[in-house]
Amino acid sequence: NQADSVVAKVKIPKGTVLTEDMLTVKVAEPMGVVAEDIFQLVGKTVKDDVEEDDSIVPEVSKGYFSWCC
Repeated sequence: NQADSVVAKVKIPKGTVLTEDMLTVKVAEPMGVVAEDIFQLVGKTVKDDVEEDDSIVPEVSKGYFSWCC
């Protein structure tokens, strides 16, 4: 069974502060941040451009979340 991951609902430019409406959850590869932790991402600043539907991977650098596709 695959669990739901947090993914980008829209394209998110580098330097953007995340809001709840930018994020959604679904089964995605690679497995990213688990759905239950979505609210921990709100208010964080992304350090790289994020494409729509990219999984959010919990790699943190200087308080910023890193993204992987």
